[in-house]
Amino acid sequence: MRLIVDEKHIEKREKIGGIAPFVGLALLLLATAVLFLKPEWAWATMISVWVGFIISLVGGYLGVRYVGPLAHHKKVPQALKGLDNSFALLVYKTPAPFVLVDPGGVTTVFVRSQGGEISYWDWKWRHREKLGLLRRFAGMEGLGKPDQLAAMEVADFHRFLKKHGMEAEDVPVRPVVLFVDPDAKLTIEGEPPVPVLRAAEFKRWLRRDGRRPKMAEDARVQLFEVLGIEV
Repeated sequence: MRLIVDEKHIEKREKIGGIAPFVGLALLLLATAVLFLKPEWAWATMISVWVGFIISLVGGYLGVRYVGPLAHHKKVPQALKGLDNSFALLVYKTPAPFVLVDPGGVTTVFVRSQGGEISYWDWKWRHREKLGLLRRFAGMEGLGKPDQLAAMEVADFHRFLKKHGMEAEDVPVRPVVLFVDPDAKLTIEGEPPVPVLRAAEFKRWLRRDGRRPKMAEDARVQLFEVLGIEV
């Protein structure tokens, strides 16, 4: 599989995600010290608390995506390791962060880091996880509605193609929701509008249920030119 990565995008966010939690903690400690040493500076304490809290949230958000063991730019390529060069994975190169180009078209990969029990039934998502509230307080995203968010990434990618002279009907584009935490336990009842997979299932799905007819050669060549992939 060919891997095309925006390294600058990742490096910048890795640095911020690695430093921000410590900066946020330092500001919170400073606010505590000011509260005891200069109680009349209540305004400075409040500013330090809020700025420290916001920086900590930003650091937690970026840390999960770019720094920790579930860093998306590492887990998605790992899930696809072993695919041949008819596949190309673009990482942070388009409005959809993860775009997999296969002989049949494009798959946008919407990544979720949540572990614990995740269920889908009757168009509703539910998530149960140990220390879930604490994790979200530390900056981890809530589960949200992954199928709808994945569909939004497809819409973003279609707009990207149109900007480069391609129409939606030129290239088959489909979304996939991918859970990268190996401890995630999925219970999917019914048929969600978007395929929902664990990382360990992704490659097998592409080779079986996810296989599709090859796209038109002229559209494939144009798509590769737009995405900067060598034909």
